[in-house]
Amino acid sequence: MSGPLPLLLCGRSTAIASSVIAGLKPDYEVIHLVLSVEAGVSEIPRILRGESPSPTAVADPDNLGTKNYSKKPVAVVAGAGYDDSNIAEMREACKGNNVPWLRADMKKYQPGPGYGAALVVRLKTCMTEMVESGKMEGDEVHFF
Repeated sequence: MSGPLPLLLCGRSTAIASSVIAGLKPDYEVIHLVLSVEAGVSEIPRILRGESPSPTAVADPDNLGTKNYSKKPVAVVAGAGYDDSNIAEMREACKGNNVPWLRADMKKYQPGPGYGAALVVRLKTCMTEMVESGKMEGDEVHFF
């Protein structure tokens, strides 16, 4: 795949998401921002099947993604606002989609100033290692 790798980003704050999205460029393209578990359960499976999410989700001004749904995301990334049960619920809705889930390891982060920048650094390192080691296939959770 040429160009930036497409990602789905799950966060709770558009302010943090905005800095994460900017920090991931130009190597990664966040095509859609999910801001709740409920939205994730509804929108992520559709996007992973190659479909656009609902028109309401696409038009939502808080969806800071590029909305370029022509490329299937290579991973779903979740920030600190999503716990084990949240991730399990969203993954269950996405069964059958062969895409890795990347989660912020809260043992390595302190929410607050600098959280978004630290997340970007660790996420880029994790993605590089996964691509180089051929681990971008499979429905597994990877912590970064």
